[in-house]
Amino acid sequence: MSHKLTRGILRSLGVAAVALPALVAGTSAHAGRVSGPAFYVDHQLYRTVATPTDLSGTGAPAQSWDTIYSFGAVQRSVATAAPGDPGFNGGRWQVHAVSLTGTYAAALAAGDHDGDGVLDAADEVQAAIDAGALVDGGVVKYFVCTVNPVPHGQG
Repeated sequence: MSHKLTRGILRSLGVAAVALPALVAGTSAHAGRVSGPAFYVDHQLYRTVATPTDLSGTGAPAQSWDTIYSFGAVQRSVATAAPGDPGFNGGRWQVHAVSLTGTYAAALAAGDHDGDGVLDAADEVQAAIDAGALVDGGVVKYFVCTVNPVPHGQG
C-alpha cells in the first residue's frame, strides 16, 4: 500500500473518530430520544432530540446551515446558533470536526475568554483556531436536530 494512500486512510479514520460524538445525534438508533446536555451555544448548554436525517449531498447553499464544532471526546460540541438568534436555520447543521494541535490547556489559553475552563461559544472556538491551537477539519456531516436549552442545574 502506498504511503499516500495509508495517510489518507488514517486521516479519514481520525476525522470519523473525532466527529462520532456529534454524529450520534443524527443516527436512527437514537431517533426520538431527548439527549442529555449535548452542546454549547453562547455559554449555555443545550440538548436535542435526535433525528435519522442525513442531508449530505443536497447541494443546499452554505447559508442554510449553522455549524456544530465537534471535539470528539475532548469536550462537548459547540454550535454557532440557537433558536431566537438572528439567522438561526431551524436546526439544520453542518458538523465540523475540530482537533487539537497541542494540548487542551493551550486551546483554552487561546480561546477561553470567560475563564470557565471550557470552550463554550463559537467565538472562543474561532479564537483557538485563529491562534493555531485548534484545526477545523471541515464538514463531516449535514443533518437536522432540535435545539433545546438545558434547564439550569441539570448540566
